Amino acid sequence: MANPFHSTSWFNVAHLRPRLRGHVRVRRHRYRGAIWYVLDDGAAGRVHRFPRGAYLLVGRLDGEHTVEELWNRLVDEIGEEAPTQDDVIAALGQLHGADLLSSDVAPDTAELFVRQKKQRRQVWMQNLKSPMSLRIPLVDPERFLTRAMPWVRPLFSWAGALLWLGVVIPALVLVGRHWDELTGNLADRVFAADNLLIMALVYPLVKTVHELGHGLAAKAFGREIREMGIMMLVMFPVPYVDASGASALGSKWQRALVGAAGMIAELFLAALAMFVWTLLEPGTARAAMFNVMLIAGISTVLVNGNPLLRFDGYYILADLTEIPNLGSRSNKYWAHLIDRHVFRTYATKPFEATPGEKRWFLFYAPAAFAARMTMLMGIALMVAERFFVVGVLIALWTLWTGVGLPVWKMFAHVFTSPQLHRNRRRAVQLTLGIVGVLAVALFAVPAPHHATTQGVVWLPEEAHVRAGSDGTIVRIAAREGAQVRAGQILVESAHPVLETEVERLGGRLRELQAEADAELLGDRVKREVSTLDLQEAQRELAIQRQRYGELRVPALADGRFVLAAAPAADLPGRYVKKGDLIGYVTPPRAEVARIAVGQDDIDLVREHMNGLEFRLANMPGRTFEGEIVRAVPGGTHELPSPALAASNGGLFALDPRETEGARALDRVFLFDVALPRELRQVPFGTRVHVRFQLDWEPLGWQLTRRLRQMLLARFDA
Repeated sequence: MANPFHSTSWFNVAHLRPRLRGHVRVRRHRYRGAIWYVLDDGAAGRVHRFPRGAYLLVGRLDGEHTVEELWNRLVDEIGEEAPTQDDVIAALGQLHGADLLSSDVAPDTAELFVRQKKQRRQVWMQNLKSPMSLRIPLVDPERFLTRAMPWVRPLFSWAGALLWLGVVIPALVLVGRHWDELTGNLADRVFAADNLLIMALVYPLVKTVHELGHGLAAKAFGREIREMGIMMLVMFPVPYVDASGASALGSKWQRALVGAAGMIAELFLAALAMFVWTLLEPGTARAAMFNVMLIAGISTVLVNGNPLLRFDGYYILADLTEIPNLGSRSNKYWAHLIDRHVFRTYATKPFEATPGEKRWFLFYAPAAFAARMTMLMGIALMVAERFFVVGVLIALWTLWTGVGLPVWKMFAHVFTSPQLHRNRRRAVQLTLGIVGVLAVALFAVPAPHHATTQGVVWLPEEAHVRAGSDGTIVRIAAREGAQVRAGQILVESAHPVLETEVERLGGRLRELQAEADAELLGDRVKREVSTLDLQEAQRELAIQRQRYGELRVPALADGRFVLAAAPAADLPGRYVKKGDLIGYVTPPRAEVARIAVGQDDIDLVREHMNGLEFRLANMPGRTFEGEIVRAVPGGTHELPSPALAASNGGLFALDPRETEGARALDRVFLFDVALPRELRQVPFGTRVHVRFQLDWEPLGWQLTRRLRQMLLARFDA
């Protein structure tokens, strides 16, 4: 029978005469239409939830009647709706473990010490499972919160809500007006050494306001707050307040408000900081206000407000959806589904949840696991950049607690759980079979493999019209938009100093020539010295004449002349340096696309490429096959076009030390891909999305390579 009404363990509790301790208060909650009873342990700040049937017995524990007498009476009253003996045993065990029962049996002193040690061990185990959020209790804030209530209570009213909106909404308007100033060069400003020091000082203060928001909200609704301390969040001390007692509140809106009070307080503080920021001149005080807005805004929205992480957003979601213990129940529901439908353990009792709750459980468990692992591994990598050993230890512990320990428990369940005693062979075979199939699929079965990159429809280098030498433009010799031929002069410049230098060197050459001629029949040594001086002067004059000739810029190829720097009427009189871009001589058709390949993919492209496909940004629906016709020797940091930079929608991060040009942070390797004849009228500079078809390789090895490359790049190995 799936859930027997009687239990073989009933004799252990049937004769007991327990009663609830005097400090326990009972509160009635409604979750998705069902009535539940919450036992409020005010002394410990904990609550315990029971369904109606179990509470009908728990609520009658008076110390005079035995458990069996109370249960038999309850069965006579409500029949099959009465809790089973197993349910009664579980409820009594839960109350006993929480030290909420007293009985006529003399207390076992040894058991009390064992229970105390167990509770301490649970606290330490919880800290070990979350090594980046260790809790250290320090003070009891109840007296402070009680004294603050007369001043704070008006804020928890409609007037307080209007005040909050009246401050936050105008601040949001100011944020919109100053958006460019607030977000410009954000990463460099945030991670600057002086700003990190300011942030380290501001962060605990902002989080103190956050935690006091929780405590004051819980106190305003009549709850006691008995614990406040320091949490070592990623090895950085921040305050915390234990407001878990608010879960005993009967209204889900009050519970949700207590959970949101910290974020509400932070946003109010950020709004005040925005007003002060607009009034201050640049300096330390203004930087502090900027960091208050940054911490109270980004951390609140991305971390505290994220319902997939066990922070404020999670508890708000659980309260508003009326699903207590959403995370743990989601995990248990998935385990129940595997037991019942994969291992076919049909003897297990049905999972207690409504259809709506089950839909939430199906989504929430995998989504929360992915979000938690992403955040924890991201934090571990960030810490490892500064403290390598500590970061690696955190990453390993995260993998163990997030992946290793659940897998260990799964195998322990398969091999030792009493629930599977009838079909353990099937469970073991399925588990080992699935593990084997996954291992083979990941590391033995070849899978499609490809790499992607970007490029641009390439304008050949000979089509670029650049200044051949430093000088001032005096004339645009060719009409803009006209067809020109190779060798035709396009731009003429002047350099008076260079012209004077050419004339001086010409005169000096004539002088040295005359001296050399005069020494033809004279002293041999003087004749050799004069010859050497003459040759040196000839070389200098040739160089300066070449520079002088480069003041006239010719077309290097046939095509249409297009100016890039400015309209033709504005160019005369402008000073240009050698190499400055003046315009283009665009050929009649595009021949190639120049693509950039990052360091991570260059070996794969060179050694394992089987084919190449590409799409044009202005023709996203069509795919074309291509062929590499030229590889630029070596690697370079110069991108073919600024369009390939990450800031412009490309794939490559720019070097923050370079303020001009398109210099990539890491080396790239350039290739030219031939364009089909039908695409030769595509505009130059059009973005090209390229996909390399590589040799097939198992997915596991592909993932291993990418992970290794990420770690090597992250730690500059």
